[in-house]
Amino acid sequence: MSRIDALNQRYAACANLAESGVEIVAVGDPAGARFNAAVRRLLVLLKDEGGGYLDDVVGAAKALRWRQITQPQPLDFNPGMLELAGEVSKHTARLRGAIGDQALLDELAAAAVEVAATDPVAGTLLLHSCEEIGSESCVVIAASKAAAAGLKPWLRDHGVLVLTAGELERDQPKSEQAYVIGPPRFFRSSLVTAPVTSGITFILPAWFGDRGVPRSAIAAYAEGAIRIEARVFTEGDTTEPELDLPGDAEDENEFLPQPAWGHRQSGDREPTSEEVEARKVLLSGNLAMWLDDGERIRSLDPAQPVGERVTYTEVPAVRAGTYLLLRQGATERGALYQAAIARVARGEVIHQAQAAWKHLLTDRLHEAGYRQVVKQLRTAGVMAADQARAWTTPHLIRPHSDQDFERLLQWLGINTQPTFGYASMLRKTLYQVSAEIGKQLEAAVSAADLSELETTGYLSLDVKAEGFRGILATRVLAISPFTEIVPRHDARVPFEDRSGQWLE
Repeated sequence: MSRIDALNQRYAACANLAESGVEIVAVGDPAGARFNAAVRRLLVLLKDEGGGYLDDVVGAAKALRWRQITQPQPLDFNPGMLELAGEVSKHTARLRGAIGDQALLDELAAAAVEVAATDPVAGTLLLHSCEEIGSESCVVIAASKAAAAGLKPWLRDHGVLVLTAGELERDQPKSEQAYVIGPPRFFRSSLVTAPVTSGITFILPAWFGDRGVPRSAIAAYAEGAIRIEARVFTEGDTTEPELDLPGDAEDENEFLPQPAWGHRQSGDREPTSEEVEARKVLLSGNLAMWLDDGERIRSLDPAQPVGERVTYTEVPAVRAGTYLLLRQGATERGALYQAAIARVARGEVIHQAQAAWKHLLTDRLHEAGYRQVVKQLRTAGVMAADQARAWTTPHLIRPHSDQDFERLLQWLGINTQPTFGYASMLRKTLYQVSAEIGKQLEAAVSAADLSELETTGYLSLDVKAEGFRGILATRVLAISPFTEIVPRHDARVPFEDRSGQWLE
């Protein structure tokens, strides 16, 4: 399909939705409604008690509720449903006698068991709808890559295409109807305001109350903005347990799986020369790392053609869903630096020259403080002065700008040459080593089964280069909203952490 044809298709789809609106099918789910009611009671208890001892059962319950909404495939294709129900039962059993409302724990466990014993009703409706319209005419849109990976083995046998909203935007299949699994609020507004298909139907459990259709952020300010309306239909038994809960309006975000970040522990102080400010990043495979704001980081894009999947991502662009390539047990930067020093002529002399100017900069930072050093460097004409702390690390060879580096050396009282030339030569060599490692990573990625990466979120790669064995591809699950001060050598090194176990 040409770009013009694709654009015309989207204009036609938009006109059709503007006239007819989207459909929302709320499917009766008595077992899910029972569990949802128990989870809501549990969240009220969490607010009242405020105890961390409830974190595990709350995390498991939220994750099970999320899977009910986003993965309605039969239980034979849904082992995660059984595992999560087991986690809920396990953690409720551990809390026996720890809280006064034992009846709530018993109800939560019983409801989880019932959910895990019944094929989701929404899945039956979805499959019937796909078969009715024809598998070649429809596409199923999943709420996340993990949800798509769970739905594909089931729907593949029926010839139904499963994509995420981003993949739908990129691939633009010739489909007339999209069945979107989950409530509209889980998806970005462009799914309905700039549609790829002429028909969109959201399928969700009837017990999920928020059925609002997302609006474009600029719709309120645009003259004649298109507003897509919704036609709501119900299917099956939609009765729900009566709940006697506080009358405050509930925030649905509270019921979604989310990490507990706690509070910043470092206080309001500047890092020392051996420390760095970094954000905690939760990763697939029960891992985490500290991501500093210094340099770009090597990443993987499975959607790119073979040979173009390994790349670099700027640190501010890293977000949930990004795949990072990390060296297990140490940083890639350290290995690259050592490899470059070993290859470059007069490597030890260059290393000593690098250490000398970095040591002087470290002393200035220690004596005057970071803010004062930045101010002085800017006065000296160093444009990227706020990177001063990062320049003290051995692995960041030199400032990117030649002019910045020259002025930095002058400010430190160091002759421009030979230090400038040494650093530039080392940086060039490091880029060469990095490119060679990139080619080996590309080869390892090409030989790997990336479907495992999509399903589990992480994958070990076999790289033969010395110092680069044990490279792990892993998906970012969440990024802390605040920074912590951590030892510099701990930054970008993956470590075991189960804080993201309910986000998988």
